[in-house]
Amino acid sequence: MRKKLSAGLIAFVLLIGLATPIGVAAQPNWETTMNEALDWIRASVTPSPAVGSVGGEWAVLALARAGRVTADDPWLRGWFADLDSLLSEVDALTAAGESIQNPASAGTFPSALRRWTDFQRIALALSSLGIDASNYNGRDLTAFFGTFSPPAQRHSLNQTINADIFALIALNSGQYSGDRNQFLESLLDAQRLDGAWSLGSGLTAAGMSDTDITAMAIQALAPLYAHGDARVVGAVGDALRWLRNQTFTDPESTSQMIVALTALGSDFADEAAYYVNRLLRWFDPASGAFRRPNLDSPVNMMATEQAAYALVAYWRFVRGVASLYDMSDVFVSRTETPITLPGELPPAESGGFPGRHEDVRAVGVTSPGRTFADVQNHANRPAIEALASRGIIAGRSETEFAPDATMTRAEFSAIITRGLGLPERAAAAVFYDVSSGAWFAGAVGAAFYYEIVTGVSPTEFNPNGTITRQEVAVMIARAARLAGLDTALSDIETLNILAQFGDYRTAAAWAWDALAFCYREGILDDFEFYIEPQATIRRSEIAEMLYRLLDRAGLV
Repeated sequence: MRKKLSAGLIAFVLLIGLATPIGVAAQPNWETTMNEALDWIRASVTPSPAVGSVGGEWAVLALARAGRVTADDPWLRGWFADLDSLLSEVDALTAAGESIQNPASAGTFPSALRRWTDFQRIALALSSLGIDASNYNGRDLTAFFGTFSPPAQRHSLNQTINADIFALIALNSGQYSGDRNQFLESLLDAQRLDGAWSLGSGLTAAGMSDTDITAMAIQALAPLYAHGDARVVGAVGDALRWLRNQTFTDPESTSQMIVALTALGSDFADEAAYYVNRLLRWFDPASGAFRRPNLDSPVNMMATEQAAYALVAYWRFVRGVASLYDMSDVFVSRTETPITLPGELPPAESGGFPGRHEDVRAVGVTSPGRTFADVQNHANRPAIEALASRGIIAGRSETEFAPDATMTRAEFSAIITRGLGLPERAAAAVFYDVSSGAWFAGAVGAAFYYEIVTGVSPTEFNPNGTITRQEVAVMIARAARLAGLDTALSDIETLNILAQFGDYRTAAAWAWDALAFCYREGILDDFEFYIEPQATIRRSEIAEMLYRLLDRAGLV
């Protein structure tokens, strides 16, 4: 049986709980807010969107579903050009036998087109513009995600449950061919006992129940819910019961709830209005954008995009037209005409490392064949042995490397400066806890001199302290800049890279750019679902990161 908040409860909550919180300005009209947010997105994403999850397809979809852009809008030319350039790379890789299902490595395909969800997002954006994603310039983009395979048999990049969720959403958006029933079964089988879904539940039952993922699952199930499918109706009912007991503490989860409720139909009008009213708390009238995570936080592109398309979903719901992801209103007939783009693509960047510091040099092999007994079957063995053969990293003994042990700040200073071939420098005059006779004194001095590491205070280094994943990412990024690599990222690019991870918000703001750089360059693997930025990093992980940095910089 369908359940909804009673009109009396909604009225009470709106009157008492959300009317005008103390210290918060009166909330603006939701439709005015929607239009201002759409204006802000278009003005902020300049000169064109770029292929990606932030400042890309969601911006296109929000504006297209509000009737604010069409396929021939000049604003979209750069996005089409970016998409075609990336697809040309994919064409070359697939022609050579590479597969999105099982790429040779995380970095095989372009970073913006290496997951099913990337192609699903692009299919939704194209569909919102009335363009057939199954015949885009002769390419069937739905083929990259439309064939079901069990999660355990997929590449790790495609094992999260949102791959199944958005396979259903994207396939249904334009009535594309694909394995709908298998994706549906996978999604229903992954529902947890509490009625929710978790990000990792496409592979295992591990992980916490997730508000955003659960609301998105409802969005995928909505078409069958409308047809009264008994199993789907039961699953949606269980999910809604769980969601109604959650505290929606950010605009993103609130937005996903709005999209879910508006997709379910008119029985949920009261609830949808309640969450729309809640969403407006994060709106900043002065800028026309949405703040996150707190009401006084800076405005945020990702939050604004999600809030905007949620309000567009509600706008369509109120008007009684097709829901956000139901593109039947634009697919009267699918276009067979290739998209013709004006102009030429920008030339590729030249190779070389013109920004490399003059003191950085490659370190040659001095102990060929160097290995350790405890790394013979270890995933990071090649990196460990490559560094050990050059004297960059040492074992804890002649035969043991201790790959799972932690690394101190002093040890890291030693391997990073050795890896870059940097000369030692005195440190005792700077840090009182680094004596001139310590084995690591010259390495700490060099790492500090070349601005790779800093002290924990102006006079203290804490050489025996351990380091976290986000701290190593920052120091690796500084070393990369010294080695001549381009470490610059735009705010949108950083968000686009980090937003794929369920816990990116737990990373310190000062580490975001460095983490994004490391993922962009393949120094960190994006196979995992979580960054774990504050976890203590292992010796084997550091060896892998350093080796990949040196490889990218042409130093090994």
